[in-house]
Amino acid sequence: MTTTISHVRKCVPSTMVTYGTQLASRTGDFVREVDGMGREVDAVANGWKGEAASAASVRAVGEKLSANYIDEVAGRIAQYFASFGLQLDLTKTSLLTVVDNEAAAAGMKVADDGTVTAPKYPGSPFLASLMQAKLDGQATDFQTRIQALLKSFADDEDKAAGSINKGVEGLQVLAKSPGAAMPQLPPLEPLHSTDGRYEIGPPHAPNLPHNDTFLYNTKEGGFDDWLNKQKWQAKLAAGEAFTDLDDATSLYRHYWDNDGKPMKFDYAEAYNEDPSIKQAVDYEIGRSAVAADQFVRAGNKNFQMNGKPIGVGSDPNAPYPKTENWQKAVGGYQQYSHSNVRVEGNRVIMDVTVEAQDYYNFDKGKSDIATGASDAENGRFAEIGWAKPFESHGSLTRTVSWEVGHPPSTATVDSGSDPERNPGREDRSDNRDSGDGKRMPDNDRDTGRSRPK
Repeated sequence: MTTTISHVRKCVPSTMVTYGTQLASRTGDFVREVDGMGREVDAVANGWKGEAASAASVRAVGEKLSANYIDEVAGRIAQYFASFGLQLDLTKTSLLTVVDNEAAAAGMKVADDGTVTAPKYPGSPFLASLMQAKLDGQATDFQTRIQALLKSFADDEDKAAGSINKGVEGLQVLAKSPGAAMPQLPPLEPLHSTDGRYEIGPPHAPNLPHNDTFLYNTKEGGFDDWLNKQKWQAKLAAGEAFTDLDDATSLYRHYWDNDGKPMKFDYAEAYNEDPSIKQAVDYEIGRSAVAADQFVRAGNKNFQMNGKPIGVGSDPNAPYPKTENWQKAVGGYQQYSHSNVRVEGNRVIMDVTVEAQDYYNFDKGKSDIATGASDAENGRFAEIGWAKPFESHGSLTRTVSWEVGHPPSTATVDSGSDPERNPGREDRSDNRDSGDGKRMPDNDRDTGRSRPK
């Protein structure tokens, strides 16, 4: 289904919320009345004997059961109205903000279907062509955002109509057959941000797919494998003693532990040391703030929020790590966030935790970026059961605040939650590769291992 800007303007989703609230309160009154009727039938049945008394009791149970189901169905319909009303109102507000404020301020012409046309830039042909290209690019960006919001509004309208109709059909079934089973109804959907990436709810971790191309302990080892092991063990020892690959060597040594136990890495240190990882984290915090601000403007004051994962290394806003240490330690991985959000006066305060999930293994057909070494060499050790892949993870928490309606476009950090310095573990005592070059970064005490003496 497609929709138009004028259609969205005419819609008043807040009336759905009001109706849902009223319906919920009236449902409670109705159920109390039916329950009272059931108690009266029971009281009469207590004075009866034999089959007539049994029949009366069955009728009383049937009425109560029917009332409970009617209560559930009517209550669910009320929730459909309220939740979809909030969602549609959020999308409408976001759409009209782009159309009436952002695009209008940039001089753009917006058609009813969301097509955006840039103004013509006057002046000399050469300068005009350069500036026109820039304006056309801005128009394309506005059009993409507007048409995505139109689609989201139309999709949610369809879902709302479908869910409410299913609920009404359920009530009709119960009206004809009071003893019927509970109707199957669509689940309630949590409130989500207009980009679909964030929703209100408690934290939950996404599934981490495992894709082993070197299957563990499926082949026999030989003397050549033993020689190759000595070579890589020597490289590991050298890396631990003389290079800046402290995190990479820590995870690689755990690969040789051969127990497959999950391992934690210091994501705050990665943020300090690798510009690509910093960009990925800042991007996540910025998008989280935009989503949280939307939820606040929809009427939420104190809530938890979840974000869907993105692939660091495959998402254009979250490029592959740049430093050799973190290329080897985590490479490409999943990143997501969960937040606690509260409103104090006209200010939003968000405690956001950015999580990183990885699966440490080696892949056929790939090679190390810095050295060109084939993954097959180390993947072979898993195949013969000498080293084992494992899950790894890290997290950092930041507090971000802003005035309602003005979320930061980049991470504006008020405070952090990094543990105190962890000397003798991951970071070099000579301060090389130590973030700002003046002191060692705060280390997570649960990560890494003691450095060789």
